[in-house]
Amino acid sequence: MDTVEIKSLYRASGTSLAPKLRRLPVMAALFAATIAPPAKAQEDLSEINNGTNPTLLTTQFGLQYQFNQINSDLNTGLFEAFYTQPFGEGGKRAFRITVPGSDSPFNANPIFGGKPGVEFTLGDISVTYIDVFYLTEKNGAAFTFELFLDTAETEAAGYGQFAGETSAFYAWFLNNGAIFAPAWVQTFGLEGGNDQGQNVNTTTIDFYYVPKLKNPRFYLTFDPAIIHDWETDATFGSLQVTAGMLTGKAFGGDGQVFIKPGILFGGDRPAEWSVQVGYKVLNF
Repeated sequence: MDTVEIKSLYRASGTSLAPKLRRLPVMAALFAATIAPPAKAQEDLSEINNGTNPTLLTTQFGLQYQFNQINSDLNTGLFEAFYTQPFGEGGKRAFRITVPGSDSPFNANPIFGGKPGVEFTLGDISVTYIDVFYLTEKNGAAFTFELFLDTAETEAAGYGQFAGETSAFYAWFLNNGAIFAPAWVQTFGLEGGNDQGQNVNTTTIDFYYVPKLKNPRFYLTFDPAIIHDWETDATFGSLQVTAGMLTGKAFGGDGQVFIKPGILFGGDRPAEWSVQVGYKVLNF
């Protein structure tokens, strides 16, 4: 792939590939951070929240890696370490910190401020505030604000400016035990653009659904979304399906592994498909 092709793909992807692909599973980070309150000596698996209820918060730590297939000639990766700490009355508020690592051939290209031969680099560290402001037996609602710090070591690994993301969702706890929680997400630049004059302004409508499985050790989630980039007038869709399994007690909490394949739709999509794998410890 020559320089012209790289520049064309870079511009077509928006501000940069790494942050745009990071936002494809827009609510994944939020839903991974919002799970059940700490449990005392839980032995019954049915009593251990498996991480799919977005209205109940707990202390959590995890590691995950997402592989993104951009096209037949190019792929990128995103590594993330995250930690969540609830606080306040009833533990209905929380802070979350995420440290990303961008794994992309763009990071090794001097055109984007990269160093030849160095494809893995630090991305934009973010801090998220989560507030569950309404919760009953049948419904729940929350909003979040995530601040992206301008810490990326290359232009392609981050937004190139401070950026923010607000989200709000409303959850229905259905009679059959399933959860349906649609969300609205807005991602925006805070400095009016990066050094190349490219700004961030993206809206995502997300539809999160969790069926009730008979075996409480396992879970599935379905996460279709519609994304519109106002800066490039690009619209595309995505679908991610998460399959997770509780692995038992670990580090004073409940261990869990998961895999999350995804596919993108539409002519404006910045990639073709992705798959994420991870491990996290909850309720410690």
